[in-house]
Amino acid sequence: MNIPNTLTIFRILLIPAFIVTYFQVPEEYFYVPAVILVASGLTDVADGYIARHFNQITPLGRFLDPVADKLTMASVITCLAITHFPLRWLFGIYFVKEITLALIGLWMLKSWRNSIPAKWYGKTTTALLYALMFIVLIFPGISDQVLGWMIIPPIAFIILSFIFYLKEIKKHKN
Repeated sequence: MNIPNTLTIFRILLIPAFIVTYFQVPEEYFYVPAVILVASGLTDVADGYIARHFNQITPLGRFLDPVADKLTMASVITCLAITHFPLRWLFGIYFVKEITLALIGLWMLKSWRNSIPAKWYGKTTTALLYALMFIVLIFPGISDQVLGWMIIPPIAFIILSFIFYLKEIKKHKN
């Protein structure tokens, strides 16, 4: 088990910690889930950097890293959508995209070894989602109207990345 894979597993273990703290910490400790989210994001950046720059890319890491990404995003978006109505739109669009891509990927690619690596539009979408989620965590009383406007860029990039990844899957299959 190398360092990047260990960091990825740690990131997966942060998911239940985030969920528990999001729903259980007293209101005056609202920043605790935000700190966990930042730790998860930094761990994601660190494991990718270490894997690439120190030639520690492994088949396990190529499989686990995107799984950790998807589980983290799904968990955080779900938690926030429960307490912030406008995020239910983001939740719905995100889940449709992820489930559709996963099913198409399984059907067409037949193997996680043939998976398509992250592209700039996927990374931009992830960055926008992390920024939005962090802001919502730091400002838990944010109005629905402001939040409704704030979800537009992440939703646009979710849709854009969905279209681009569909094109990549089609190209990869051919």
